[in-house]
Amino acid sequence: IVSNMLAKSTRIAKPAPQLPINHEDIDKTEARLLKGPTSEAWKKVGVKHHYGICVPLFGLKTEQSRGIGEFLDLLPLADFCESIKMDVIQMLPLNDINTDNSPFSPISCFALNPMFLSMEKLPHADQATEEMKKLMADLQGLNSALRVDWVSVREKKEKWMREYLKLQTVKTSVLTSQEYSSFKESNKYWLPSYSLFYTLKRKNNLAGWVDWPETKELDLAAKDGKLSSIQETKQYQALTKEYAEAMEFYQFQQYCCDLQLSAAKKYAESKGVWLKGDVPFLCSGDSADVWVHRDLFQQGYSAGAPPDMYSKDGQDWGLPLYNWSAMDLDNFTWWKQRLQVASKYYTLYRIDHIVGFYRVWAVPKGKKASEGGYQPQDKALWIPQGERILRIMLDASKMLPIGEDLGSIPKEVYLNLQKLGICGTRVLRWERMWENKEQGQPFIPVADYIPDSMSTVSTHDSETLPLWWLLKQDEAKAYCQHRRWSYRVQDLKGQPPKEYQYHLENQNQKIVGKTMPVPYLQDILREANTSSSLFHIHLLSEYLALVPPTTDEEGLIHWDPNLERVNIPGTVQSSNWSYRMRPSISTINQHQVLKDLMLKSRESVQADISPLPERKPHVYERQYSTQLPTKLRVLPGRSYPLGATWDGAGVNFAVFSENGYKAYLCLFETPESKTESHRILMPEYDDFVHHCYLPDLRPGQLYGYRIEGDWDPLNGLRFNSNKVLLDPYAKSIGRDLQWHDSLFPYNIQSPSPHKYLEMNTEDNSSFCPLAAVVDNSFTWGNDHPPNVPWHRTVIYEAHVKALSFQHPDVPEHIRGTYAGLCHESIIAHLKKLGVTAIELEPIHHHVDEKPILDKGLVNHWGYNTLSFFAPDLRYCATRSVLGAVHEFKTMVRVLHSHGIEVILDVVYNHTAEGNHYGAMFNLKGCDNLAYYKTPEGDPAYYFDYTGCGNSLNVRHPRVLQLIMDSLRYWIQEMHVDGFRFDLASALARQFHDVDKLSAFFDIIHQDPVISRVKLIAEPWDCSSGGYQVGNFPVLWTEWNGRYRDSIRGFWNGKGVSLGEFATRVTGSSDLYTAESGRSALSSINFVTCHDGFNLLDLVSYNEKHNDDNGENNNDGANDNHSYNHGCEGSTDDSGINEFRWRQRANFVATLFLSLGVPMILSGDELSKTQNGNNNTYCQDNEITWLDWDLYDDEDEFLQFTSKMIKLRKSHAVLNRRRHLKGEVNGVKDVTWYMPEGHEPSYDDWHNTTKQALGFVMDGDAIVDLSHTGQVHKGETILVLVNAQFFDVNFKLPAHHSGKHWQLLISTDRALKNQCGTSVFQPSSSFTLKDHSISIFHLYAPINQSRANLFRSVNLRKSQDSV
Repeated sequence: IVSNMLAKSTRIAKPAPQLPINHEDIDKTEARLLKGPTSEAWKKVGVKHHYGICVPLFGLKTEQSRGIGEFLDLLPLADFCESIKMDVIQMLPLNDINTDNSPFSPISCFALNPMFLSMEKLPHADQATEEMKKLMADLQGLNSALRVDWVSVREKKEKWMREYLKLQTVKTSVLTSQEYSSFKESNKYWLPSYSLFYTLKRKNNLAGWVDWPETKELDLAAKDGKLSSIQETKQYQALTKEYAEAMEFYQFQQYCCDLQLSAAKKYAESKGVWLKGDVPFLCSGDSADVWVHRDLFQQGYSAGAPPDMYSKDGQDWGLPLYNWSAMDLDNFTWWKQRLQVASKYYTLYRIDHIVGFYRVWAVPKGKKASEGGYQPQDKALWIPQGERILRIMLDASKMLPIGEDLGSIPKEVYLNLQKLGICGTRVLRWERMWENKEQGQPFIPVADYIPDSMSTVSTHDSETLPLWWLLKQDEAKAYCQHRRWSYRVQDLKGQPPKEYQYHLENQNQKIVGKTMPVPYLQDILREANTSSSLFHIHLLSEYLALVPPTTDEEGLIHWDPNLERVNIPGTVQSSNWSYRMRPSISTINQHQVLKDLMLKSRESVQADISPLPERKPHVYERQYSTQLPTKLRVLPGRSYPLGATWDGAGVNFAVFSENGYKAYLCLFETPESKTESHRILMPEYDDFVHHCYLPDLRPGQLYGYRIEGDWDPLNGLRFNSNKVLLDPYAKSIGRDLQWHDSLFPYNIQSPSPHKYLEMNTEDNSSFCPLAAVVDNSFTWGNDHPPNVPWHRTVIYEAHVKALSFQHPDVPEHIRGTYAGLCHESIIAHLKKLGVTAIELEPIHHHVDEKPILDKGLVNHWGYNTLSFFAPDLRYCATRSVLGAVHEFKTMVRVLHSHGIEVILDVVYNHTAEGNHYGAMFNLKGCDNLAYYKTPEGDPAYYFDYTGCGNSLNVRHPRVLQLIMDSLRYWIQEMHVDGFRFDLASALARQFHDVDKLSAFFDIIHQDPVISRVKLIAEPWDCSSGGYQVGNFPVLWTEWNGRYRDSIRGFWNGKGVSLGEFATRVTGSSDLYTAESGRSALSSINFVTCHDGFNLLDLVSYNEKHNDDNGENNNDGANDNHSYNHGCEGSTDDSGINEFRWRQRANFVATLFLSLGVPMILSGDELSKTQNGNNNTYCQDNEITWLDWDLYDDEDEFLQFTSKMIKLRKSHAVLNRRRHLKGEVNGVKDVTWYMPEGHEPSYDDWHNTTKQALGFVMDGDAIVDLSHTGQVHKGETILVLVNAQFFDVNFKLPAHHSGKHWQLLISTDRALKNQCGTSVFQPSSSFTLKDHSISIFHLYAPINQSRANLFRSVNLRKSQDSV
């Protein structure tokens, strides 16, 4: 539909680029806006700063008011604005409304509200009858009310108008006038249908039109006649004739409204004041518009909002959506007519919910708001659709629109509005850098607001500024901190008048008689009024608050600040839409103090307030060293700790080199420096450590080392002082490397096969990576590790960049960064999913290998470490030297605050320096023989257990120290909660074979810091004897590769037996034996990980498809235990897709039903595909980035995954800390069943053709104790598994409790509606679909519970009789 619309518009090309307008001067702004589609409107009002007030018309009051504000009250209000040099009066919608009184769900989007008529000003009103005079007196009596009494006003005004219409002079002179006839003719598009609608609504006792018998008759006639609208039917024409007299009343009311509002506009413009209207985006379903033009609306959907931080379940506003395709066929006549009518009354107008023209959250009728989705679904259509519709609206009238663009708005929408010249809205107290949590989410300077916007301090849906100050003290105090004020509250003087006494009982009674200090209020208004926005419009009530009640003066605001509020969104209460200003308009017109204060609020002079004492925060004046002194003081320093250590007065440098002669500290002034500005011989050498101390240096200083020693590669010595080396203990990378021949220690251009023996004397200082001195200070607050026990842990393996890079709710500038990962939208996803720990792929700063870069790719995974201490700069939003450390710490702190642990994937088995043909970055040049493992007798080469060129020499104490210091640094300084050791078997090769008694394990076991965090091994490497699943010592958990392969093979038909399946599901006790001190919790169970197929590809591909990697599909594993289910890759075949959905659900269900620690791969829950690539190490693109735009099936899979995690967490039988015992107190902890109901035989266990099994895990057979010593009791669950290609009938087992079985969850979506409702008796038959799992729990039916109760009562009666 939208594509057809786009084809008709030749004006839409590409989305507009972002305009650099934040600081343009007024002349440039004017030139830009006068070239756009809103140019005529801008020419009329002028491209200049406009100031105004916003007030609901019903809230105005004059001495002649009738309990409600009226159209002609705008005349004295225009006088008031002229006197204080304001040129805009903004109102809420003035359309006729339903009985809920909300102006945003009008009964007609065209008709005005007749309750706003100034009746005494109507023609011939002086001839009022006695009845009319009495009604007028009654209405006058409502003028003293604190709120609008809509019921009374509506009743009495309508009676008056009906009496007025009966006046003979009105009938003869008004109803017969040419003006009245012209009005009806010019409004024939909407006026007759509106008046007939209102007539029938009254006839049917205000019932909704869907229940009218007339509606049913009209619908039937339209259907029989195949007509698109009920207006085309003969029955409709008959109704207009039948009710012509009744309709005349409503048409006449609209004529009167038109006279008065047009007069108000004309008068206001004569005073230099523009009226600004409000056009609601939607209209009520029970409205004349929807009744008549049903083809223009989607009756099966209502508008709303998705689940977000404001509403976890989403919002359903109950208002129908537009049918844009039908409107397009009608040339958007309805919208054009609507705006043309509005343009008679307004010069400017507010477009409510302007983002709705681009995309709207559509909630299907009868569904929850969370089950809705955006229309259009394709994000690529949002901007073209919105731009085309808005351009049509701009062409329809000469009014200047100002959009309400608050809330979660795609950035592209903001840019498009700028392109169209449509102002947005900036609410000062909400304009903050919300993503910048580490700096307290600072307020955006008002000077940075874009010019084409409207600044305000509140909206009609929010608290007024004083009410916000009193109720939202945390936000108010944050603003005080921004302005360097001390927060305080001002008490009103004297006693509240009697009419306020009853309000002292309301829920906010503590704030009655209080307000915010007037100087603060005045200064906030002044700040908003001096912003770069062209429009500055505030609620009138906020200006009135500048004059609060005192003992000497009554004041201009209510004693109860709650009475100043217009509406509380999401609530239905009589106080909504009933605001009335306390003073009359004549009072404020004569109030010179108020006028002076309002005029001063536009001056730039600071208000007289009490600022906080000036503080000088501890900040550094530079990120990098600038010009260093020619001579620096060099002191001996210390040999420990290694690396660069800032102590508050200077920096200590210490670098290990056992075989090097001399070490030079090289200082660089900027990242662009071609060579060092200072080369300092490090004077001290203790314990093979060169060290010195420089008191003249500060954090941010860039540095490296040069080490002198022998160049003798045949003996393993590769010292080359032509190379500046990165500190092995670098805490921050101040400059990344640039690939160049000088980075290699040998002559890379030599044609000799032994070129690695020839020294390269070219200096590398222009291209080498540099370290930066860091300041470790950080405000951790009350941060503490969540310490989630292993049996409650759910691990989520993720990549920092891929996780958030395409998330629409993460601000674009922090996507793919540490800050993006801890954004509230990502955390909300993790918490909703049930994750307790996020395992991050490597975040140590890594090197992109040159061969990969030459192919136009990068090392996306990052398993090529450059520094074991420095967080990768690639994932830092600011990319600053000191920013990465701070941002990473902030990420950890935020995740911890939500109970989520951080586990790092660490690569200590090799480095980025490669083999003897590799580059030299740090360790090779510091001491090659000490750091790397070389073959005995042939040290020119390297042991390579990883396939990456080298292996660290974990036999050397300094290498072990490097690893342990790194681990402790990440725990103690960066607060991480654990580590996953990549190719951990390589670290256990003390000599050559893997040795679980190696020094590496010994040191970790005795270390009081490292031994207390989560330790996860990838228990294999790439050399012989490296596969060590089940062989790591106590304290270690392992990625259970046997589990992955067996579970994949079982479900994908690879001949895995029931015995093997059962062993993996119950904790792999054959691998992790109790005798070795291990349990099921030693097993990290997983089906997919970053390496290999992800879950969707596992069920969609038989073969790998790695051509994008540029290695002719030769990389990556060939045996994936995968199955494509009938088609290689994606398909439109619904049967195959359903099969794949079920298989993925089977994998997820199996994972979370298994004893051990579950781990899922990021993106699997979102149905992410990698297009068959099972080795995406070099794919930093859409292949690996998560796609958050989900279709229905994908969203359902996400919900299923979340349900399985919740099921696991809520059932103690799935959270055991010990292996199964077999039987506890006469109850089996697990009982296995074949479909026929008997326990499996030996043949059943080992016959690979049998693939159906049931098992009961009994909640009465748990031996685990809680921390208080209580025995864990849990629910008993029954699991039925069928991996065969046909349905299986299971005989449901009996339980010793005598209870029945209730279906909880099934991977068979045909049973979705039965889950949680269907109950089955023991021994009954249950048909389990092929390749599915169904899970049950014990359930006592109501009749059984009653029978047990009756039996116990009868027993007591019989005992009493005995």
